[in-house]
Amino acid sequence: MVKGEVVLEKVTFYTLLVFWASSAFSPALIEISFSIAFGCWLLNKFLHRSVLPRISKWGIFWPLIGFVLICILSYFGSSYPGLSYRGIFKVLQQVMLFWMVADVFCAQKALNQFEKVFMALFAVMVIDGFVQYLFGHDFLRGYAPEESSAGLRISASFKSYGLLGAYLIMTIPVMASLAVDNIKKKKSKAATAFFGILVILGLVLLFMTRSRGCLLAFIIGLLAALILAKQWKWLTVIGALALAGFWVLPKGMIIHLDAEGKEQSLVERYYLWDRAIHVIQAAPLGGTGINTYAMAHGKYDKTRNKRVIGYYAHNGYLQMAAETGIPSLLLFLLFLILYFSKALKGVLSRGHAKWFGVTTLRFGLLVGLFNFLIMALIDTVLHNPQPVMQFWFLMGIQWAYQNMASASEP
Repeated sequence: MVKGEVVLEKVTFYTLLVFWASSAFSPALIEISFSIAFGCWLLNKFLHRSVLPRISKWGIFWPLIGFVLICILSYFGSSYPGLSYRGIFKVLQQVMLFWMVADVFCAQKALNQFEKVFMALFAVMVIDGFVQYLFGHDFLRGYAPEESSAGLRISASFKSYGLLGAYLIMTIPVMASLAVDNIKKKKSKAATAFFGILVILGLVLLFMTRSRGCLLAFIIGLLAALILAKQWKWLTVIGALALAGFWVLPKGMIIHLDAEGKEQSLVERYYLWDRAIHVIQAAPLGGTGINTYAMAHGKYDKTRNKRVIGYYAHNGYLQMAAETGIPSLLLFLLFLILYFSKALKGVLSRGHAKWFGVTTLRFGLLVGLFNFLIMALIDTVLHNPQPVMQFWFLMGIQWAYQNMASASEP
């Protein structure tokens, strides 16, 4: 390998680490670091005469390729071509990020360095969240917490508490798996205690977002993980705690009342999802065009409820079908099913009955990704740049672990 190619690989690798670190506080730095990483990665691929990344089992990625192609084709039938033009690049950026990360972090040394950056960012976010709670502003961006009937809603360096919640439900399972992995490998007790404290503080911070959607997604993901791991005792304990927590949570977290005394979130979501279904019914095959929902939904809204004027669908899957049609949604879901099936098969094949199995970290990543997909059922995270790019990044990291494990097996 010539010197120039080595430089390109290093720049790509370290810029992607910068991308992950900046994903929690700087949308501008996200774009800059992605552009540099992608440019260097693509040039390096060209010099190697290989445009394809080192990704095994190509069969499961055909649905993803089909999904991207439909998103591109939706431009030609778009109600707002200018918005769709930008939307195409958003989708391509997300998929190429996944592709790059899975390719660049395919060695243990690279993954070890990512783990260090991951842990450092998580610790900074925890500290930043508590600083915001105690002093009224976070120290990274100067954001103030949001007032609510349930108490202060912490957002740390994110613009909203929901974005912080999305980050936490993806990353807390990974931090927990690192703590378990430390115990399994009998590493430093101090490091294990440090990881454990971070997990506990992360859970407290998740509660302090006061986001029912985030908490619900996290609990569902945790219970699903315990079922897959066949941890029936822990399943009983966590399930009982979740039910008990329902009775002790502040009333403002359980019921969000509006000015009319009605349950705000549930009522609004009914009308939001109803409107999204109207859009899908009007254009079930091609949709209104990628990235057009916010502008196009008014044309097809039959109910026209005044409570939800100008809102996103608050269900990423309904909005995807509304913008690019039902076939694109089915292809996206098929890709996710194949991805998780393949990944879980690799994780569980080595003895899923053992919670301290050798695949703990990969399992933690899958739980975090699943939590995000659950949250996408009730929120806008699938169409918000920060959390969705974090999602695709971790998808790539998990697949890098998957490929590395596959390569080491006889």
